[in-house]
Amino acid sequence: MIASLDEATTDAFCRRAQLRLTPSIYALPSGPADAPADLARPFYAAPSLAARIQLLRPAYLLEWLPSICAPGNEDARATCLSADGACLDAVARRLTLSVHVATRKLEALPDALQEAIRTGRPDRVENAITFPEVEEEVLSRIRKRAAAMSPRPELPDRIADLYAHWIIPLSRKIQVHGLLTASAV
Repeated sequence: MIASLDEATTDAFCRRAQLRLTPSIYALPSGPADAPADLARPFYAAPSLAARIQLLRPAYLLEWLPSICAPGNEDARATCLSADGACLDAVARRLTLSVHVATRKLEALPDALQEAIRTGRPDRVENAITFPEVEEEVLSRIRKRAAAMSPRPELPDRIADLYAHWIIPLSRKIQVHGLLTASAV
């Protein structure tokens, strides 16, 4: 399921990257975007996909969109906004799966994860659920998918960087929060 959602997310980013940035069509947030560590708890607790999308919006507008789109003004504003909605929806769905992954991990806890959870330390839990080789496979898959659709040669690496610095860490932190919350009950 994650691979399928990653494909949809990559495709959405590639379609959006075909359009220019056009900051004038957005009401940009006044402060900086929350880091993945700060987004995990509210994302996990958000009651709906729409609420989760709203939480992702500042990071999308301030960090993600500028990293994948060329600057400039786009005449097709409605097309931009539609593509933005598709990107945010795809990322929110991908990250929502992280909530479900945490639940699955609780059903069959390996000893190392049980021990990490007992410490109550988020860093230990995150370390126990982090598999760099799997993350590298995801990034390779993202690059390959983006290369097949990319309007620009640098875009596959930019989307992979977005995954490496935002989506994967946020996914892990959402899982950590879910595991610690569920084990406290």
